[in-house]
Amino acid sequence: MTKDKKRKAAIRETQRVTGGRYTRLAREIAATASRVFPLADLLAECATLPHASAEWDFPEHYAPAVFDSSLIGTAVPYGTVLELAGILAQQGPGALITLESAEPGSQAVVVCGSRRFQLVLTQDMVNELCRKPECRNSSDCRAFTHCREHLVECGPQALVSMARAWGYGRREECDQDPAAVGGSGEADLLVKAAVVGVCFEPVMNTLLDACFGDPDLFDDMYWDASQALAVQHALERERLRLHQVARAEVARIHKETEDCTSCGMRLFSWNPDVPPTLCPPCAPPPAAARRIAAFAHGRHGVASGEVCHTSA
Repeated sequence: MTKDKKRKAAIRETQRVTGGRYTRLAREIAATASRVFPLADLLAECATLPHASAEWDFPEHYAPAVFDSSLIGTAVPYGTVLELAGILAQQGPGALITLESAEPGSQAVVVCGSRRFQLVLTQDMVNELCRKPECRNSSDCRAFTHCREHLVECGPQALVSMARAWGYGRREECDQDPAAVGGSGEADLLVKAAVVGVCFEPVMNTLLDACFGDPDLFDDMYWDASQALAVQHALERERLRLHQVARAEVARIHKETEDCTSCGMRLFSWNPDVPPTLCPPCAPPPAAARRIAAFAHGRHGVASGEVCHTSA
C-alpha cells in the first residue's frame, strides 16, 4: 500500500470512529501523520530490529528484552507488542494504530478504533484503558468499556450491552453456586450509571436475566427443587438490592443538586423514566429522555454490542 493510500485509509478509519468531517480530519492527520501507522509496521519492527540496551531502575535480570521503535519513539518490549497483536488479532495486521502519548521508560498509550491500550514499557504487558480520550484509568472489569468515573457518560444501549456481557461472565464465575451471583459492586456501578442515563429498568432487567436466566425455566435448569427455590430467592433479593442501590444513588444526586435544574423546584422523589436532576413536570417523555441521555454523551444510540463514544 502506498503512503497516500495509507493516509487515506487512516482518515477514513478515523472518520468512521469519530464521525468527523473528512477534510478536517485530513488536516489533523497530516499534522500528526507519523503518529498513525498500521499494526503490521509495528510488528515488522518487532520482528526485525535487534535488542536494544536500556537503563532500568530495578535489577536488570527482571527487565524485558526491548527494541528501539521509531513508531513509538522509545524502547518497547517485544512481548508487549506481541500481546497487543494478540488482542487485535481479529482486526488483522492492517489495524490502524494512533500513538496518543509516550513516556520513555514507563508507558505509551495507543488507540485502535474506539479502544485504547496502555503499552507497559517496563515489562511484557498491555492494559486496556477506559475509552474516554486521555483517561489513564482501566475499566473495573473486561466487560466495561469505561472506568467508573466515565461509565456514566455511556449511552443507554451501551450500558445494556455491558450489563449483558458482565452478567454472562458473572454467571460463569458462579456456575457451582448459582445462588451466589448477586451482590457484586460491579453491578452497582452499572446501575448507578443507568440512573443517570435514564435506563435503570432495562439495565437491571438485563443484569438479572444474564446472571440468573429465565425464572420460568428454573425447574428445568435445576433438578433439585431446593436449588431452584434458592436461585429464585437469590434473583428476587438481587432485584430488591439493585433497586436500593439505585435509590441510594438518586438520594446522593438529590443531596448534591437539591433543586430541579430546569425550574428550581425541590427534588424529593424518583421516577426511573425521569433524569434524577429534573422534576417530573420538567422531564421529557420517557423515550425522549433516553434519547437525550444518549445524545448528551455523544450519540443518539448505540447498536447492541457496540460501545459508546464519549467526547473528549
